[in-house]
Amino acid sequence: MVLVACAQMCSTEDVAANLAISIKLARDASAAGATALFLPEAADYIANDAHQVYLLAEPLETHTYTLGLRAVAKELGISINAGIHERPGPDEAASEEPGSERVFNTHIAIGPDGNIRSVYRKLHLFDIQLKDEAAQGIHGGKSPTRRTGEHQRIIPGSAIPELVDMGAIGRVGTEICYDIRFPELHLILRRKGADIITIPSAFTVPTGRAHWHTLVRSVAISYQVYVIAAAQAGAHSSLRSSWGEALVFDPWGVELGRLPSIDEAQDPTQPMPPQFLLVDVDPARVESVREQVPLAFQKRDDVYTVIEKPTTKKTYQAIFEYPSTLTMPPPRPNDN
Repeated sequence: MVLVACAQMCSTEDVAANLAISIKLARDASAAGATALFLPEAADYIANDAHQVYLLAEPLETHTYTLGLRAVAKELGISINAGIHERPGPDEAASEEPGSERVFNTHIAIGPDGNIRSVYRKLHLFDIQLKDEAAQGIHGGKSPTRRTGEHQRIIPGSAIPELVDMGAIGRVGTEICYDIRFPELHLILRRKGADIITIPSAFTVPTGRAHWHTLVRSVAISYQVYVIAAAQAGAHSSLRSSWGEALVFDPWGVELGRLPSIDEAQDPTQPMPPQFLLVDVDPARVESVREQVPLAFQKRDDVYTVIEKPTTKKTYQAIFEYPSTLTMPPPRPNDN
């Protein structure tokens, strides 16, 4: 078995502060014996409007937050997965409408050598409208009617990445937040050989309260994988809050760890403190569950099938080597 850390934090528009928090989580997790740290969606920043999202985004090659994570990953010898915002390259921006300020919602996997092992761009964008009755949580609390149009600020991805081989941890499939509602993606990752599916999130409060725990556990049970679901948690600003409740389940659906939701926060109008949980993962557990309930051999491919279509668009396949000149960012006050 191998120890991994699943974190939650409350990112703001301050990229430097978010990086400092993430580095401290990495150091503390490593000191506790973790060989990998899983951070939430949009760990680099959460902004209130589309223009600010664009202004703060950077290309992956020079991405300030990512470079900081790569440096600490190499220093500590741990793997780090995180969600970031990625500015499109010139060719990718050329395919957008004139004046577009959309960016990619990206999940990066960094190896213990500081190199980027995988880049996944979110396929399914969170475009919903919650009415009062639909926004009532399972505890009866109401939220106002709200519309969310992620497509207004995010370019959808066009490819499913290959699994990340994380050694003793296993083979990891990468998703992001709203992807959790689309079973085809889980199935494709499972058929590629995933032992773990990691789903960093920034779930809204009403959908988190009603669906989050159930969705995460259902993926673990239905696809017989570990699910590691890091989360944004608490109030990012007066205009936006996230549900929290980072979770890890094993392939049998056993809850291995859980962090608090915003409903458990002392003051839900404030950011929730950064923290992580530690769990052991064991690829042998995956094989044991699949032997007992052999779903892979019982699917009726003669009647139905789910396949990954080849993409005709240019896919992002760059693996960034660790630059010898990369250094740690200077410490910020009160980082300890």
